[in-house]
Amino acid sequence: MGKTILLGMPDKWGLYKLIAGNLAYHGFNVINIVEDDLSFRYPSLYSRLYVKYRKLVCKDSYAKKQLKWQVLQDSVAQKIEAAGGLDYALFISADLYSREFLHFIKSQSRNGIVNYQFDGMHRYPAIYPLIDLFDRFYVFDPDDYARNRHNFLPATNFYFDDNLTPAGSPTSDFYFAGTHYDSRAPIIAALGDYAQQRNKSADINILWKHSQKKGRKIYPAAAIRLIQKHFSFEENIERMKRTNVLLDCVVEDHKGLSFRTFEAIGYRKKLITTNQSIIDYDFYHPDNFLVWNGKDFNILDKFLSVPYRETDEAVRQKYSFGNWINYILNIRPHTPICLPPYN
Repeated sequence: MGKTILLGMPDKWGLYKLIAGNLAYHGFNVINIVEDDLSFRYPSLYSRLYVKYRKLVCKDSYAKKQLKWQVLQDSVAQKIEAAGGLDYALFISADLYSREFLHFIKSQSRNGIVNYQFDGMHRYPAIYPLIDLFDRFYVFDPDDYARNRHNFLPATNFYFDDNLTPAGSPTSDFYFAGTHYDSRAPIIAALGDYAQQRNKSADINILWKHSQKKGRKIYPAAAIRLIQKHFSFEENIERMKRTNVLLDCVVEDHKGLSFRTFEAIGYRKKLITTNQSIIDYDFYHPDNFLVWNGKDFNILDKFLSVPYRETDEAVRQKYSFGNWINYILNIRPHTPICLPPYN
């Protein structure tokens, strides 16, 4: 039997299912506490009212988190005991959890606990008081790493390597799926216009919960579809497999690279991005990655006319989930993952 690992993270469009599946693919016995979180119910009306009181009257934003993991700790402890103990504990964006619960997990894990913060630190400040609990704490934003006051370690996102089989002939030239943000709407609309003018096929999907009429003023191109519900992470990957070029648009003011970047590496796709920092990474090549401002269609023409250039296989494998998890857990052999500027 493989080593036992506990996985805790947000329920972000089913991403945890893919991570749990890839952990199992790489030989881990997974205790998935995300589903414990999703199944939580207040144990009584009194407990619900007490949390409401603490939140509204005492301005205590911690009360629900503390109660939730106090209630769920017994069931998690039973899972650990049934598995014969815990070898590793991996948290992603651990601000979801109470300090007391994280301390309990640390006491159970033979190799300590680690956290990977896959968003800018400034977006989730509740993580700061928890940093000292972790044996290793990884950040993906070069700026967070450069401002390192907490012994942060560098990491990036990754691509899933359990199923890299192509989905057959591409059915679209471009793929994007994401929530509407005013800041990135112009470049997405521009790509829709480009697809329409150049007679390209596009699978561009914007989560839009307002009137269709208003949405069509922002995204007029017929190539852009306004959807009411997010695709799951699994469906995103399947759609991504069936396209030629991926689109990635930065929303917040961070420099960390999205999952889409590493999917492009793993599945050998070209990527159009607004993240300027991509040019500083070791896998970057202008034939494969275009930093685009959404204005010059001739640059797009040139980029698409050049064939995809194979990435050095050692570099490609470096960003696979298999190497990522070994690096994060400090299991050898692994290739260290650095953030630019490289030393």
